[in-house]
Amino acid sequence: MIGGKQALSVLVALAWIGVLASASDQARAAGAPDRPPNLVFVLMDNIGQDWFGCYGSLEGQTPEIDKLAAGGVRFRHCYVVPLCSTSRHVFFTGRYPFRTGWTIHHDAAIYGGGYFDWNREVCFARVLRSAGYATALAGKWQINNLFDQPDALEKHGFNEHCVFPEGPRGHPAHTQRYWDPYVLRDGRRVDAEGQFGPQLFTDYLIDFMRRHRDRPFLAVYPTVLTHLPATKTPLNRDDDLTEREQLAGMVRYADHCVGRLVRALDDLGLRENTVVMITTDNGTPAVFGGRVGGRVFQAAASTMVEGDMKEGSIDVPMIVNCPGLIPGGRTSDALVDASDVFPTLVELAGAQCPEGVTIDGRSFASILRGAPDAASPRAWIFSQYADRRLVRNRRYKLRSDGRFHDLEADPLEEHDLAASTEPGVVRQREKLQRVLDSLPPDAELWFEPRSISARRLKIGGEGRRASDAKLAPEDPTARPPGTRSPQ
Repeated sequence: MIGGKQALSVLVALAWIGVLASASDQARAAGAPDRPPNLVFVLMDNIGQDWFGCYGSLEGQTPEIDKLAAGGVRFRHCYVVPLCSTSRHVFFTGRYPFRTGWTIHHDAAIYGGGYFDWNREVCFARVLRSAGYATALAGKWQINNLFDQPDALEKHGFNEHCVFPEGPRGHPAHTQRYWDPYVLRDGRRVDAEGQFGPQLFTDYLIDFMRRHRDRPFLAVYPTVLTHLPATKTPLNRDDDLTEREQLAGMVRYADHCVGRLVRALDDLGLRENTVVMITTDNGTPAVFGGRVGGRVFQAAASTMVEGDMKEGSIDVPMIVNCPGLIPGGRTSDALVDASDVFPTLVELAGAQCPEGVTIDGRSFASILRGAPDAASPRAWIFSQYADRRLVRNRRYKLRSDGRFHDLEADPLEEHDLAASTEPGVVRQREKLQRVLDSLPPDAELWFEPRSISARRLKIGGEGRRASDAKLAPEDPTARPPGTRSPQ
């Protein structure tokens, strides 16, 4: 005899199998090709839900992304790590900070020493390239020093690249990401005088998609926007703007770039079979919080260190759109976090996750294809920075220091329920505590973190955090031809 919960699970499974079959029939009727979908992954920089209209922002700067959300799937909750390099490492590896040891910010291009090591970790681009995808990355790359490691992106699985590489202080690659940007294209510096970096990176990816329109491709776009300092863009260069107005213009230009990519897919006849996934690496710095519900949202985030990890700094947008494969017009309460991108892209491509590697992420491809939220593989999502961990379900959030909040009743996390004796609250707290207790200790980090964040948290050897970071060599404009990987 089947119990109540088992019967419910069977009914849910049968229901979403029917939905998936219907979606598959619709895709075939629309002429969707049998080949694996193209994949476009956009990872925006330093911007939270408070600037996205589809998440309730009143700023009015994201019309293109809002259209993708309306025609695709918008996830209410997507957890990330609250600082850039640590968050990106989770996205690209599908593994939590405790698993890899990369628990604290470390910008390899600026500080030297450690880096995203292809001998220790597998980037999802490697998996997809092995599955037959053409792969390219354009935009920001900060977790390798591309002057010392010019082949790092090829090692990580990218056939081609056009990037702002960052660099040590005093070198033009340290700051020139916008006007007159410092850009490396397939290992060689590009003369970009008078150009705007985001426009150049978008042009590059459009050309990449055009050249590879006859085979599956992966286009990864970690945007340089909207990293500070604020700047004007080609859309407002002649305007007299405050710093906040410049930041708003940066959001608008990032949205403009997304719109250009989508229109290019339409022009190439690839739109129906291309998955466009948009998310961000962390929330908005508090000083530039967007207007939500008639007031300026305060993420309580710092650009250098975030110890409290409130929702505004770690719960970011996640929008996925593909007209031929993903039923649109949906808002999902299924929980996702940064580690889930790796297995989701791999499953959508029909590939397999690497053997012998523990992937913490859970694929949400079934939700994208039409499964109900009840079929989600996740009951909780996770974030970590340094030794501070937290876990949440759809309603409650528990930190490793014991603080406990009901996010439905208390979204600003002003009322700690750690001492509550209300039975329902106690049950939820104990459930999430068991999750935290089940997680392993932090793996040992193989290098010494040297960031400002590490200094503030007193992590790493005193006096050796940035002192021996190498200066960049001469610009690699004379590298021999043939440096691009076989495609």
